[in-house]
Amino acid sequence: MRKLMVILLLLILPAAVSAAEKKHVKTSADQECSECHIDQARVWLEGAHGLMGVKCVVCHGSPEVNFTIKPGVDRCRGCHGDAVADIQKKLPAKEQTCFLCHEHHTVAVKESAKNRTGFHGQGGGK
Repeated sequence: MRKLMVILLLLILPAAVSAAEKKHVKTSADQECSECHIDQARVWLEGAHGLMGVKCVVCHGSPEVNFTIKPGVDRCRGCHGDAVADIQKKLPAKEQTCFLCHEHHTVAVKESAKNRTGFHGQGGGK
């Protein structure tokens, strides 16, 4: 019986740890994302969205309230409504992500997606 409990614990524990990792660590109100996420912030700030002043919270949410590691396409709807509608119409729910074709943080089109046809055009909101 004890072996069974240990085996069950070993099976359940990784799932529990994985679920816990989805929460952001506690931060102070004046702390900037770039204090911990230096590389991601650098890449983002040098890209089109960073240059336009789009902050981390637009995609990832607030660490205390609605944080997500992997933003869904709904976070893009405010500026890219047509592109989001295109993705939602043409892809199955599990594949509805900008990062199927776009790089994380730079949001540049991936090399593997450059010849993909039937999706929204390049550029903000097209």
